[in-house]
Amino acid sequence: MKKTKWFLIGLIVCVTSTMAFSQLQKLTNYNVIWESPSKDATGQMPLGNGDIAAGVYAIEDGDLYLLLAKNDAFTHHGDIFKTGRVRVSIKPNPFVKGNSFKQEMDMKTGSIQIDADNVKIKIWADANRPVYHVEINSPNEIEVKAEPEFWKRLDKCGFNDFYVSNENIQGETINPTQDVRVDKNGKIIWYYAVGDRSVFESDMKYYDVEDMIEKYPDPYIHNTFGNLLESPDLTLENKILSGKGKQFDIRIHSLTKQTPKISNWINTIEEQTARPVNTEQDWENHTKWWADFWQRSWIFISDNTLPSNKKGILNSEGYIDKRTEEDDAAVVAQSYNVFRYLMACQSRGKNQTKFNGGLFTQPLRCTKDNIWEKTVASESNGFLISHEDDRDWGRRYTFQNQRLLYWPMVMSGDYDLMKPFFNYYTNLLPVRKAITNAWFEHEGAYYRENIEPTGAERDCGLDGKPLKVGPGGNKGQGFYHSFYFTSGLEIVAMMIEYVNNSGDEKYRDNELTPFAREVLLFFDKHYQRDKSGKIKLDPAMVLETFWIAVNPAPDIAGLQFCLDKLIKMNAGTDADKKEWQRFRAEIPPVHLHKIKRKMAIAPAQEYKMKKNAENGELYPVFPFRLFGLAQGTEDIVEWTMENRTNKNRFDYKCWTQDQIHWAYAGNAKEAQEGLIHRFRHASTQCRFPVYGSQSPDSCPDFDHFGSGSTALQRMLVQYVDNKILLFPAWPKDWDVDFKLHVPGNTWVEAKLKNGNIEVLNVSPASRKKDVVLMIK
Repeated sequence: MKKTKWFLIGLIVCVTSTMAFSQLQKLTNYNVIWESPSKDATGQMPLGNGDIAAGVYAIEDGDLYLLLAKNDAFTHHGDIFKTGRVRVSIKPNPFVKGNSFKQEMDMKTGSIQIDADNVKIKIWADANRPVYHVEINSPNEIEVKAEPEFWKRLDKCGFNDFYVSNENIQGETINPTQDVRVDKNGKIIWYYAVGDRSVFESDMKYYDVEDMIEKYPDPYIHNTFGNLLESPDLTLENKILSGKGKQFDIRIHSLTKQTPKISNWINTIEEQTARPVNTEQDWENHTKWWADFWQRSWIFISDNTLPSNKKGILNSEGYIDKRTEEDDAAVVAQSYNVFRYLMACQSRGKNQTKFNGGLFTQPLRCTKDNIWEKTVASESNGFLISHEDDRDWGRRYTFQNQRLLYWPMVMSGDYDLMKPFFNYYTNLLPVRKAITNAWFEHEGAYYRENIEPTGAERDCGLDGKPLKVGPGGNKGQGFYHSFYFTSGLEIVAMMIEYVNNSGDEKYRDNELTPFAREVLLFFDKHYQRDKSGKIKLDPAMVLETFWIAVNPAPDIAGLQFCLDKLIKMNAGTDADKKEWQRFRAEIPPVHLHKIKRKMAIAPAQEYKMKKNAENGELYPVFPFRLFGLAQGTEDIVEWTMENRTNKNRFDYKCWTQDQIHWAYAGNAKEAQEGLIHRFRHASTQCRFPVYGSQSPDSCPDFDHFGSGSTALQRMLVQYVDNKILLFPAWPKDWDVDFKLHVPGNTWVEAKLKNGNIEVLNVSPASRKKDVVLMIK
């Protein structure tokens, strides 16, 4: 194995620095800015407060629109639908073609600012309460109107029945529920009421755990979501809020609540609206939340080979398949920062953010070839425009994708944004334990690829149930998830990383330990031991890629990583510790094999029947960090990468992890080139240029950006034991200014220019001695 050269931080001068206002201003370089109104509803710009979100668009020669969403707006079937749409009309119309126009997504303040023909509009979703503001300021008197708009609702997303033949758990199809409008006390209220329809009971019956119907809350039944539209500056006349003046504050209040009585929901949103509003003070508090958020962490990059007049020039227009800006570093940095902004806009609610568009699904320009399973709502300029509520991959929470939205938060220090992700799985633990016991007749809890809010897994395989066969019984007769149980181990690993970084011992004891106990117990009880007393994972799969496997690398590495870390962090009761020590001794090593006389990690001890495109052999590198530069085994990682099963699949897109693994190999060139390829992808289906693209996932595609963001962070910082490796895979032609979080409740801030460190700050200062420079 290659011996890595480490240089301790004591050899350089440390400079203390904080993020000054001018530093925060760097963020504005990555704002998306449009200089003309949109042509149709596919030209939306995102904003949100973590629980509510909106796609904002001004139509040329038309009006201003907000397409509204909420984190927990579940239907009876588990889809998340939009909560509504608001139309704002201004007369004289500032959006007339040819008028001056600028629309900017201001990430620094979490708002969208529009300047159209000297009419200034500020749109924001209050970071501290579920209300949107549309503030309008005009130098001259104007007439403003505001009203909700409605569309014909679907019963469920078309993709929900894709790959699923088990009709008895799909729920009946009836006339779709539609929105209801109520005008009351000069305000407009509208809602979508799920009523008493829900797939929860049928899910529990299908998995033979009917007793959970009374023990676990149905997440869908009687769910009601909607909005209240009001303004102190407008009067309700002829079903429209309207008025004349120079200044306006239009407010949209949002609510989701499970209640069998609609009157209860209406009373609640009226009470919510009645809370005093001081728009000026609320804006100040709102911008403080965003300022604090951006103070936690940042990454700013520039190309030191470009002349200054070519640096940072970004094209904010979409409807393209590839971005063509000359400044690669600016494209990568914008992608990273916009993705972090989008996750802050949609990951502070009750539910985890969905990989397939999250709260920012929107109508898309489609053709017959890429409409997929979506419903056509209209046609525009020769395109098929998809439905407001539809999304590719439907209700699914596909773990291979979901995890990648949240891995970057470990190092960005966005721990509050991680909680909905963790809570999603820990809250379902009683149901998963019950299903595991009913189906496999043993203890523990298994988590496969698609676990829904009910605890069911309708989209795993063809019938939503894993196969029950003994050792040697896996002949490839299953489907993509039949013997794929790795997800539970990765959830545990992510919880471990969170606890180690944040120092949250309360979470370790109250959440991580009981969850890890059941996930590990499943593996302990589910598999037999070989003649040497080591566990033999058979029947098994290597993720979705090799459908027949014995001792797959992801699961063996996951068991090693989780057990070692839990034992080291002193988690669990005395009984847990004893069991985990015993179980750890029964885990075999990750299987290595020789390729052209050099060692590489194997996908499994035995493997065949390739079906998908993951690189299971690299899971012992990430997410289960057993191999890599920090461990002194970068040569093994490098050779495994050179001979990996799938190279840069989907043209560097989606959930592929190649750049992450190159970073752990210490290969700056490959990691950099891969990130540039990844972040140049855009979509011909929408105007916003930082949503990735459809195929194999959706547009927006957030796991695409999560994977790239994770790689970028690991190019800058890696860690093992008490050592903090700085610039382990950083290219010489990129300057960088960053702040990231590492274990021990520690953060590192550094500025590198032309290969020289100009700023280095570590908190607490006692950790400076642990920093190791890896500049090549």
